[in-house]
Amino acid sequence: MKTYVSQLDIRLFRRIYQFRENRYLRAFFRTVSFIGDGYFYFLFLIYMYFAETASFRRALYISLVAFGMDLPLYRLLKNSIRRIRPFNTYQEIENMVLPPDEFSFPSGHTSAAFLVAMIVCHFFPSLCVVLFVYAFLVGLSRIYIGVHYPSDILAGALFGSVIGLLSIYAVNRLFF
Repeated sequence: MKTYVSQLDIRLFRRIYQFRENRYLRAFFRTVSFIGDGYFYFLFLIYMYFAETASFRRALYISLVAFGMDLPLYRLLKNSIRRIRPFNTYQEIENMVLPPDEFSFPSGHTSAAFLVAMIVCHFFPSLCVVLFVYAFLVGLSRIYIGVHYPSDILAGALFGSVIGLLSIYAVNRLFF
């Protein structure tokens, strides 16, 4: 079973990776990946702090709790599993960016994107489609630029979503 999943993972990776010759897609996915680096989330948290609505303030508190849980758990998981990145495993794979760390599983960019999408959607349901499409594109961009396998993305999406939901529940239960 593990071999089948690994083979499926690399086949799907190669299917997505093969579109790298398209210069428009290259520019698009590099940009999406850059936005997913975390700067956007930091600016958004600052915006939420200065916003005058109670919903933004609650979303800020939940986001701080979520990232406070996400980062150490993510690092622990990543450094325990220690999956080698695709460009380090296969010589023909070229990475388009320098990843922030050595290991691949799970995708931190995807985790953060889904975490933020989950929290913001809790307060602003009308933004759900846009935010989850964005989160999906962040994950897809990480495959496209050669730094993650599809299973890394799936794990990151699940991880971020669960942390987001747990944070919403914890903060709402404990503080509001």
